[in-house]
Amino acid sequence: MARTAKGWQLFQAPHTGVYQVRFTQDGRRRSFSTGEENPGAAADAAARIYAEVISGRWTPGRAVITPEGKGFDEVATSWLADIEPTVDARTFSLYQETYVAAHFVPFFKTIDRLTTVGAEDYISARLRKVTRHTVKKELSVLRRLARWAYRRGYLEQMPEIETPGVRVLGHATESARKRVFLVFSEKEISAIIASLPEQATSKRRGEAFPVRARFRVAWETSLRPATIGKLSVPENYRLGSAVLVINDEADKNRFRRELPLSEEARKALDSVCPSSGVIFGSHDFRGPLRAAAEAAGIDEYRAARISDYDFRHSRLTHFGQVTSNLSGVMYLAGHKQPATTARYMRPQKAAAEEVLKAAAGTPANEELWLHSGYAVDRAGQLTHRAPGKAKTPNRLERLGVSSLVRRGGLEPPWLLTASTSS
Repeated sequence: MARTAKGWQLFQAPHTGVYQVRFTQDGRRRSFSTGEENPGAAADAAARIYAEVISGRWTPGRAVITPEGKGFDEVATSWLADIEPTVDARTFSLYQETYVAAHFVPFFKTIDRLTTVGAEDYISARLRKVTRHTVKKELSVLRRLARWAYRRGYLEQMPEIETPGVRVLGHATESARKRVFLVFSEKEISAIIASLPEQATSKRRGEAFPVRARFRVAWETSLRPATIGKLSVPENYRLGSAVLVINDEADKNRFRRELPLSEEARKALDSVCPSSGVIFGSHDFRGPLRAAAEAAGIDEYRAARISDYDFRHSRLTHFGQVTSNLSGVMYLAGHKQPATTARYMRPQKAAAEEVLKAAAGTPANEELWLHSGYAVDRAGQLTHRAPGKAKTPNRLERLGVSSLVRRGGLEPPWLLTASTSS
């Protein structure tokens, strides 16, 4: 025979301050959010919830508190309390402080305003301030909150929250965040690194920190600046090690991996490697970088705008020019999707010049003419092939690599790799 329901108890969630009511019914422990931070109001809500449940009037997944006019912040607080065990601390903080507190609560004010029309008004208002990409991320969180609120009776209907179309741009506001990244050649990067000081001193704390070694590691590994700032001993590196262990805490995408190190990167790390603790830390490198760029002969425009993130962009662009191994570049960059890596393959003037040079009298140029109905005579000159005449094997076919030719045209190795990757 099942046990009867026992009296209820209140427990306050430590991170949100919202009270939960707990009791036992039919041998099963039950827990519900009261949606209240005030002990008195929470006790009243707990008594109503308890009475509804033990009387059988409660429907699973539905709230027992009247939703109309209820504060959006109260419902959102209960939602945050429920999802907290399912997300990491950084994501929870983003949801709580940025999405809910800074955007959702000030706009909606009460939960009953979260309707299809209300969501459209929110999207319109946000697009006047931020880009579509930013709104898209916000709407993903808003949908999750709306589903939770609907299932628990805080919303009478599930609102339709549609993402703006791809042609919608939104408004990119001016901010301290850098939006245009510069790309430097390998030669320019080498000159900049050589012009950097070995160390610099923090103006705020007065402590010295390594500079040149840090940017040597940045160039050799293409790691994000935030990841480099978090590297520590022994968690990520040990003196003389051949790899960097990138753990979930250090990587933006939580892509845990062992990153192979070049000889230059290993030497740079060993030169500043402490016995334990953070290797580089987070510092303001704008002053040393700009001074080094000027000393390296970089033009005034780029020298005044160089940042630590430009090393990552430049290195990944360089990788795209010198290798067709997309999988390897993705691994180094910490990307899980080929499309993400492709965004770093920016058009470059120097690369265009190389293409023009390669097109002038190179085998690739010859292949273009051969595919256009021409042949190579004994004197090495291109001549038009008469209709019906047997096709002269082109140079790639003579080398046994005609498989690189697809759909009657030539594709570079990088595109072949990208088009067949998953």
